[in-house]
Amino acid sequence: MSSRAPVIRTEFFIEGDELDPDEFTRLLEIRPYRTGKKGELSSHPAAARQGVKNPSTFWFIEVEQNSYDMDEGVQTLLAQVWPHRDKIKEYLKTRPTVTVGMNTTIHIDKDRPVYEISLDSIKKLAELECRFMLNDIYPLD
Repeated sequence: MSSRAPVIRTEFFIEGDELDPDEFTRLLEIRPYRTGKKGELSSHPAAARQGVKNPSTFWFIEVEQNSYDMDEGVQTLLAQVWPHRDKIKEYLKTRPTVTVGMNTTIHIDKDRPVYEISLDSIKKLAELECRFMLNDIYPLD
């Protein structure tokens, strides 16, 4: 039996008390995967059933791919937001409590992906002052 390629979910997010998700959507003209406001009931079904509320206001887009290359998802999301980098940087400049980040979660079957992002991705993330996080790695079952 052959193993399946890892499922890699990558998210680009912006969050903070001064964030207005609707305003940010209009600014970028990108439809978010999910948004939420601080104090609202979580939009994640399991968390909502437990009464979990959003700890902060957020906006994010995501991509999920079967891949052995962690950078693919990063590049896919950067391709969407990079043309708007000046708008994003200006938005962040006028709202000091708002931060931007990228988060990757990997679900493996047997084979692991390459845990690496390209120099191009690093440069673009740095220009956006974007945090990069790698979540725990989970079995694919």
